[in-house]
Parts: sequence; structure tokens; C-alpha cells
Amino acid sequence: MTKQEVSERFSGGKVRHEVCTHKGVQWIGRIIGLLVCVLLIKWAPSDVGNRILCYVLVVCIMWWMHGLDEVLVYICERGFVLKQRPSTLRDYFHSVICHDEYYMYVAFDTVVGFTENWKELQAVSPHGGIYVVPLDLQLASYKDKLRLQEAVRYYRENHE
Repeated sequence: MTKQEVSERFSGGKVRHEVCTHKGVQWIGRIIGLLVCVLLIKWAPSDVGNRILCYVLVVCIMWWMHGLDEVLVYICERGFVLKQRPSTLRDYFHSVICHDEYYMYVAFDTVVGFTENWKELQAVSPHGGIYVVPLDLQLASYKDKLRLQEAVRYYRENHE
């Protein structure tokens, strides 16, 4: 999803920043993935069934490597557009095919905060309850995590 699509689809305003997995983690994942792919192809068994299984594994690893640089959070003018972490295996496979459906908008004024391990965002619902959004921000860079907290703090200081 591009910045323009995010601005058109969600009511958060213009996108200010994108939060992805840390670049170092992306490169390490790509290197390990490529090494595993090379080993699978080099030492693939000679019988057809197992060879096909090895090639299917190579395709799955390549798909996983492609998803390493996917945007996890868009920081907009009035809120976050977050990519929810799938909760079940069925949701995971659905998110691989329809990954745009797993983005949701959370306004800054409803955000309570992030959990200590950056796996969840807590926000206040319009009815007064608290809802939790599962996230995958553990591997985001420290600088991006500070940007997320600063965006909420800046909005609260200027809109209260």
C-alpha cells in the first residue's frame, strides 16, 4: 500500500512517516533466507516428489523474504495506520494473500500506549472500554519506536 492509498483509504490525513522492520534485521533475514534456498537447491533429493517439496520450500522462503520490508505502521497527521498481526494460522495465510485488509486506523486521541514488548497497542474505544491491537513491532528500530511515542505526545500537546 502506498502513502497516497493510505491517505485516501483512511481518515488520518497525510502520511508523515513509515515504520518498517529494522534494516539490519531485513538484511540478516535475506542473507539467511538465500543461504537456505541455495542449500535446498544444491542438496535437493533426486526423486521427483522430494525435489518438488524443496522447490515449494524455496518459493515460501522467497515469499517470506519479500515480506520483510513491508510497512508495519504509517504515522499520519491525526493517527496511526497499523498492520495487525494475524492471530491464527488461517488469518496468517489470509493476510499473505490480502495484506491490505489487515491495516486499521487508530486516532492519536484514543491511543493509551504500547505494551512493553511492542507486541500490542492499547486504545480507548468510543464506548469507554479499552481495545488491544496485536502488532509486530518488536523488530522495528529504536528510532522508529521513539517516533511512534513522539507522534502521540506531539498530538496531545498541540490538541488539548
